[in-house]
Amino acid sequence: MSSDAAAVAPGTATRRARDLGVMLDRLEVKYRLERTRRTALERDVRAFMQLDAHSRRDGGYVVRSLYLDTPDYLAYHEKMAGAALRHKLRVRVYGADPERESPFVRLEIKSRVFDFIHKTTARVAWADYPDLMHAIERRCLPPAGLMADPGVRAFFRLQRQLNMEPKVVVQYRRAAYERPEARRVRVSFDDEVMASRHLDLCGPLVGGQRLLPYGAAIAEIKADGAMTRLVHGLILKYDLRHEAISKYCIAVRAMARLSAHSRADDLWA
Repeated sequence: MSSDAAAVAPGTATRRARDLGVMLDRLEVKYRLERTRRTALERDVRAFMQLDAHSRRDGGYVVRSLYLDTPDYLAYHEKMAGAALRHKLRVRVYGADPERESPFVRLEIKSRVFDFIHKTTARVAWADYPDLMHAIERRCLPPAGLMADPGVRAFFRLQRQLNMEPKVVVQYRRAAYERPEARRVRVSFDDEVMASRHLDLCGPLVGGQRLLPYGAAIAEIKADGAMTRLVHGLILKYDLRHEAISKYCIAVRAMARLSAHSRADDLWA
């Protein structure tokens, strides 16, 4: 992390941290839902939360992320092993056609300590996308103009330190609700989750493979600090069981199975 991010403390310094693109002490928990329970839970969430500012008229939006990992998939194996401290690097855009729908390209470092998240982000203009991706693919530094952003510096510092490279693109449709008063609480429902080995974030998704059964969704609850009483009530009402779900890990396993099938087809060709 950048030195600015590391120096931020809770309390009044949290506002300064957010100005730097850093979020502290965020609790994140995920749940796997079948169609019936997702519909009922989302109906109750709508009763006391509002759609977030990014939502379109149909109540959702598309998120597409390019995930990075080491050549031997260290981030994947740390997640599967339940490592208490781990890092995730990704490049994120929004919309089914990101160049037309997403106002920027977003770099993210997501560091997890148990269920708490520390996130550093940076926004990059589309005009700088070719230089950005060239640097990520070659594992070198981007032009000095991009490196002026502390979030960009932190991203490339960690990428080079861990020797990470692009691995897979994951796309899904998100319906997100939030309750900004008091401590910030956010509930999201992700469905139509797909993965692709075509690593370009531009244009329509190419070669997408569906990762969840029809109607299934991943619900995620995020809170800055502790959960509210309303959220605890929903967890009890729907008997939600916290699961260590990672779309990236699901995608890696799906792509591995696809590769295995392809190799088997080659043998019988």
